[in-house]
Amino acid sequence: MRPSSLQRIRGILRNDPTLAVALPEALHLRELNQHFAGVVPSAVARACRVVAIQGETALIYCANGAAASRVRSQATGVGRVLARPDAPVLAVKVKVRADWTLPEKREKADLRPAALAAFRELDQALPDGDLKAAVDALLAKRSGHY
Repeated sequence: MRPSSLQRIRGILRNDPTLAVALPEALHLRELNQHFAGVVPSAVARACRVVAIQGETALIYCANGAAASRVRSQATGVGRVLARPDAPVLAVKVKVRADWTLPEKREKADLRPAALAAFRELDQALPDGDLKAAVDALLAKRSGHY
């Protein structure tokens, strides 16, 4: 079984003493970004990243002005979820970074003809019910009609 990218990065960071100090900070930022993603719309979470907590201020980079504006409008809630009992976040500083962006989500590949044929065959064999309805919906999305 192949290790995940996070496991590989952890291994690299642990093996190099100069990089090992970055591991706890990277894990902390990952946790902060998960909390952040829980209070902002998913499109905003994809366009922004919490990059640091400096004193009582959270620094957030956004790829565009619309996302930055949304974060600013939700600054109180964002600060609340990023705070810890021992480290309050009283301010949120947002920076638009035109040179910074997350990779675009890859478009899902459509089903191959053989897979569609298999789903059509399955659809014909299924009794009425939730599973048949789900297969019907999948086929309807893929082919417009079947």
